[in-house]
Amino acid sequence: MTGRRSSVLAGVLAFGIVTLPTAPVAAQTAFVPGTGTSSAGVARVELRSSGAAIGVGLGVVRSRFAGAQGNAEAAGVDLGMFDTVSKSPLACGYSAGAALPPGAMPGRVTVSSGDGATEKRTASAGTGGPLQLGSQYGAAAPDASAAAGVDGLSLDLPGVARLVGGTASATAKLVPGSQRQSAADSSFAGLSLAGGLVQLGGLRWTADHRSGAQSDASAGFAIASMTVAGRSLPTADPGQLQAAITAANSTLAPVGLSLGLPEVTRGADGVAVGPLRLSVAATPALRAALAATLIAVQPIRTQLLTFVTPLAVSPDCGMAKALGFGYLLVDLATLVLGDSGAVDLDLGGARAGTDGTAYANPFDSGYGRIPPAVVPSLDRAGAPPASPAPSAVGRPLTVGPGAAAPAPPAADTPVALAPAALSCRSSHGGGCTTTHGKLAAGLALLLIVALAAADRLRCRIN
Repeated sequence: MTGRRSSVLAGVLAFGIVTLPTAPVAAQTAFVPGTGTSSAGVARVELRSSGAAIGVGLGVVRSRFAGAQGNAEAAGVDLGMFDTVSKSPLACGYSAGAALPPGAMPGRVTVSSGDGATEKRTASAGTGGPLQLGSQYGAAAPDASAAAGVDGLSLDLPGVARLVGGTASATAKLVPGSQRQSAADSSFAGLSLAGGLVQLGGLRWTADHRSGAQSDASAGFAIASMTVAGRSLPTADPGQLQAAITAANSTLAPVGLSLGLPEVTRGADGVAVGPLRLSVAATPALRAALAATLIAVQPIRTQLLTFVTPLAVSPDCGMAKALGFGYLLVDLATLVLGDSGAVDLDLGGARAGTDGTAYANPFDSGYGRIPPAVVPSLDRAGAPPASPAPSAVGRPLTVGPGAAAPAPPAADTPVALAPAALSCRSSHGGGCTTTHGKLAAGLALLLIVALAAADRLRCRIN
């Protein structure tokens, strides 16, 4: 029975895979509401090793409209994958997140014009600490507009980086019948690196995208002022900005810091400007000392874990579990400090995009609402009676001069409905497919039958 259910399930999944791809409609005359999205962030701290990275976002905002509904979200702290890990039991039924008191981390603001609250705001938190979370704001209106913002975020990593006045905002709006538009930006009042060795002021990232009556796209990054080792450097044009960053990296190299300029990417459905990346890597001397230390302590680690294994209340609660979690943290730190690892502090960044593509109905039923005035009847043999064709879909039938009007069918004549108009509009617009949906359904049915037959044959053999 289980084998048969798995076969049927596989067939259903195969049906979904077959029918999903649909081509955009080539011709489009009416305005399609479509979608608009925008996002920005103040900062993101990532642990990177060999190209793979996991991290935590700070001051993350997103906004979106789809059709007539707007949605917005603002989060002072976006834990990402760490949110799931923090709730997983580690030992003795406790999780890492249980160490934080309730309410220590402010919840994100989420609003929607479709349901729930349409406007929310939270106050800032952590004033006076190394991480100050700014106020969060979100609003959504039923006319398909959404806005999210974070204001007043500050971060202080002694000896590495200190940033103040971090803000981020994202908006998406639909002007019904004419325009789709989205915009995002993030900024810092000031950024100090390596205890003031390099200072940057007035950093800003912007992205804007519009489609419809007016089509436009722009994205960029700018620094108002920059000082390296007490010397002011110009940053007015891209060439000057690149030269200033090169000078800053030469000054920061001895302490293991480096800056990477943002990149602007453009596509048919949006534009984005990446973050200013500050990479914190171990110096060659530190890496050499770390490698020698790890080799020396490896035998001690193994012996210590063997010694504490009997000290346990239960298989899931003991010293070995706690020590193993500590080893995991140490291993993560060594990966980050290794030759291919680093801690990345991604500062700023913004993205905006709109899409007005109309997609055809993937099911291709061909049967929509049929206006009563154009429903023909069928005779007993199944053939439609001879009558003039309708002048247009949805209009009453007309008879030419000199021709007799068609007689109504007899009372006992069976009447069947035939498709007088095809309705295959998706939520984003119109268009009709031909026989792709029927072909996909037929192939899926054949696949289900084949899988069921193979499963039955396997059961008989076994």
